[in-house]
Parts: sequence; C-alpha cells; structure tokens
Amino acid sequence: MGKVKTEFKWFTIPQYRKEEEYLSGMHRKGWKLVKVSFPGFYHFEECEPENVSYRLDYNQEGTAHKSEYVQLFSDCGWEYMFDFVGYSYFRKAADQPDGNDEIFCDDESRLDMMKRVLKGRVVPLIVIFCCTILPQICMSFKDFGSLNYLLLFVGILYLVLFTVFAVQFRSYEKSVFPEKKVNLKYAAVMAGICLSAVLMVGSAVYSMSSSYTVNEFPEGFRISAERLNKAVEKEVELKKGDIVEVVHINYSGHWYLSISEEGKEPVFFGNTYQTFDPFTVKIQEDGLYTIKCSGKQASGIMTVTYSAQD
Repeated sequence: MGKVKTEFKWFTIPQYRKEEEYLSGMHRKGWKLVKVSFPGFYHFEECEPENVSYRLDYNQEGTAHKSEYVQLFSDCGWEYMFDFVGYSYFRKAADQPDGNDEIFCDDESRLDMMKRVLKGRVVPLIVIFCCTILPQICMSFKDFGSLNYLLLFVGILYLVLFTVFAVQFRSYEKSVFPEKKVNLKYAAVMAGICLSAVLMVGSAVYSMSSSYTVNEFPEGFRISAERLNKAVEKEVELKKGDIVEVVHINYSGHWYLSISEEGKEPVFFGNTYQTFDPFTVKIQEDGLYTIKCSGKQASGIMTVTYSAQD
C-alpha cells in the first residue's frame, strides 16, 4: 500500500468549483482522492502524478436511481467514486491540457445544479432554523446561561452560512445571466436573514438589560425588579451589634447578596441557587459596609433593613 495523507479543507456550498480544482491539483501532485469524511477531511493515497479532472454533482433524483445515474456518467468516461453529504464525486483522465473537462454542457446546467443544492440542502436548514433554533434563542434569553450562549453561537453560524450562500449564489447567477435582476425570492431570503439577525440581537440585548426600582427609607431599602442584570450597592455605617435583616421574594432568575466591609472578607454571601429564606446578620465590628444586591435575569423583591440591637 502506498503512502496516505489527510488534509482538512472547508468549502462553502457554492464553492464546489474550488473543491474540484483543489482535488485536480492534488492529483497532479501525485495524490489521488480516496474518500471525504466529516467535517472536511480529505483522504488521499499516493499515485503517479496525472492530469485528472474531478467533478461534483448534486442530484437527489439521480441518486435515487443509482445504477442508471452512474451509467450515464460512465458512458461519458467519468469514474464514479462515492457520495458525500448529497454530492456525487466523479473523475477521469483530462481530455484537455488544462483539465477543464465538464460534466455540464453549459452554464445554465451548472446553475440548475446550484438550485438543486438550494432546494435539497439550504431550504431544509432554513426550515430547521426558523421553526426550532430561532424560537429557542428568543425564548431562552428569559434565563440567560451557558446554553443560551451556545444557541446564540449556533444561530449566528446559521446566519453566516445563509448569507454566504445567498451572496455566492447571486454572484454565480449574475455571472451566468448578467442581465438578470434580483428576483423576489432572493430579496425575501436576504430580508429574512436581516430580520432573524435583528430578532437575535434584540433578544440578547433585552435579556441583558435591567428594569427595576429602588425605594429607600431610613432603616433600609427595597429593590423591586422585573428584570435585574446588574449590581445595586448601598454603603451603610453600621455598628457592632447592629442587625441586618433580609426578606426576599424570588419570582425567577438568580439573586446574589453580599455584605462586606472594604478590604475584608464578606460577613455574608448568598445566592438563590441556595434559596433565600428571611434571615438576619449580626455585625461584629463598627465600620462602613457595602450591601450589594445583584441579579442574573432576576425578578422579585428584596428588602434589606438594618437596626440597632435591642
């Protein structure tokens, strides 16, 4: 068995021509394609350098009638290799010095293949994105956590892929039909991408904003929050023996509370992962204390009072 090697390459859906050129170039260097594996690993085996043309086709109807489909290409001298993520890979010794052999008779046929890719690969992704991922992103920001960041990343990745495909598809279409204007379908896709981006960004901004009020009174303060995503701090002069009482009503999200003197360890720290029950903290030293209430998608009421020991 000859030498083998694997290379990682990433080609977007409309860049199938670049993929063909890459594979043909590798064969001219003495490396013939053996297989392709997810997410973009190309496996080669050492061979005699030859001028070989590689071509890709995407035709779900053809692959449904495999034998006739492969025979059609075989009659034209193309060797069927394998299928990968819907694409069929073919190659043959180049008839032309530049290896510019084609399996499509004209540019319109190539554009038809791009349209088949659009229907078979991109449209299902759009349906999945609109019906599952986008609604989950919008709803999940009610409780912002690590999963939400993952969903946001996936959503952004989808939008980038859709945008790249739309732009490259339009560029290819324009190269084939320079006089053709932008049609309503293309405009609708771009509008949908923009709207989805606005919804995602809006949900993220909304989830990280705050809506709350602070009512102060001589013995303490009360925070009433519809949505708290920041820290509210109060500095209070307390004396040894003073009592700080906290009453907390949590509707949703997570609340954090700390009571500390500058430069020292907090005399109290807690959060609603450990649900607050009404409690008191007795101050052990005179000093200027910072009472900090912070939230993460928190809603509810927190009342803090401080008084001298009876």
